Amino acid sequence: MAKFQIIKDFDNKYHFNLKLKSGDIVLRSSDRTTAKIACEKQIDLVRANAKFAHRFSRQSDEQGSYFILKDADNQVLGRSGYYAYWLDMERSIAAIRSYTHDAELEDLSSQAVKEAALDLVSE
Repeated sequence: MAKFQIIKDFDNKYHFNLKLKSGDIVLRSSDRTTAKIACEKQIDLVRANAKFAHRFSRQSDEQGSYFILKDADNQVLGRSGYYAYWLDMERSIAAIRSYTHDAELEDLSSQAVKEAALDLVSE
């Protein structure tokens, strides 16, 4: 099981995370957008492309291994965090491929704004 979370930053830009049932965030959006509908469209693109193994580009650098999910036009849709072990990265890719198509959508965008407002009031 997995869920997409739409998040609104303090600078009023939207992005998404894909979170597994375990709580691990396995994919983050590559772009931050000014419109929530654009973020939702990015999620739709992830759903459409995650089923294809060849759309996952495996990478590594001095910090560890990670992957990038791209669409048919080679545009980056999302990126993982770093993995210490290649096998853990492959497990995350397998989970994304299995669970993304029916992952629920959780809109946290208004929650962040409310929390920020409460923080300002309490200061």
